[in-house]
Amino acid sequence: MTDRNKHTTGTGKSITWIGAVLFLLGLAVLAGFYWNRTVTIREVQYAGNRFVSQEELSSQVTVPTGVSPDSVDFMTIINRLEEMPYVKQAAVEVEPSGNLTIQITEREPVALLADGERKVYVDRDGLRMPLRLGKPVDVPILYGFKTEPLSDTLKSEAWTQVRDFLTEIQKQPFTNSTISEIAWTPGEGIVALVYDNGVKLVFGRDDFATKLRNWKAFYAEVIREKGIEKMKTVDLRFEGQIVTREG
Repeated sequence: MTDRNKHTTGTGKSITWIGAVLFLLGLAVLAGFYWNRTVTIREVQYAGNRFVSQEELSSQVTVPTGVSPDSVDFMTIINRLEEMPYVKQAAVEVEPSGNLTIQITEREPVALLADGERKVYVDRDGLRMPLRLGKPVDVPILYGFKTEPLSDTLKSEAWTQVRDFLTEIQKQPFTNSTISEIAWTPGEGIVALVYDNGVKLVFGRDDFATKLRNWKAFYAEVIREKGIEKMKTVDLRFEGQIVTREG
């Protein structure tokens, strides 16, 4: 008899707990419904943008004020903003006060594409972006690719090699600080120039992490001792050896 009473009591507590949870969920739904019906958009602001100005963002989309948030087509607004070259992602947040914030995640340039007199930035996805006056970025100059059209994305095997190389030099502060220019050539693959005396570094294809570590070790052990003045080429394509040419 005692065990049966304990079981009945435990079941009763479970039902009471479930009922409390359902009650709270119901209140949350009612609160959300009430909020959607009573809150109106009072002010629109942008956050996270650096390369693209608030004026440019505002001219791209029109967010109405004085209306309920659930009456606004936010997906269309987000899609319009993400059509802009520097906008990678946009997200909308409406506060209970009625303030609406559009959070902008921008694309980060990884190189400056140079093609004749024309120059554009490119991000790691291969998307080309126009330069922004007064907002320079400290990235390597990259040769070997077309700067137009901006609407197209670089997707070739050559770009994949360059992207992987750029990713690796960003991970290694020493190499990032010594390399000023990068070029893609069909014969030698990745070729770079260092700031000091324009020494040519040949990295070829693939396994860039190892080759960049070898360049760092070579710089520390050889160039610092012998000097860089007579060095012309450092070829890091071969496993277990570094071939140099002086002149």
